[in-house]
Amino acid sequence: MKCPYCSKEMERGFIQCRDGVNWTEKKQLVAALSFLGKGCISLANGAADNSSTVYAYKCAGCKKVIIDYAVNDKQEQ
Repeated sequence: MKCPYCSKEMERGFIQCRDGVNWTEKKQLVAALSFLGKGCISLANGAADNSSTVYAYKCAGCKKVIIDYAVNDKQEQ
């Protein structure tokens, strides 16, 4: 995948968290319970049978990480 910021090739890997990888609008007092927050979105994208591991792409050039949470495939494990 090409980085949308600098156009260099990105490295595919994983982001992992014990209690699921979630996005929330506001910082939660207890990060482990962030899935309980209003507007919480699970970033699970098929990297594992649960929501604690997601595929992510890292750009070493501009230090960005991209997670596509719409993807639901188990490629190149």
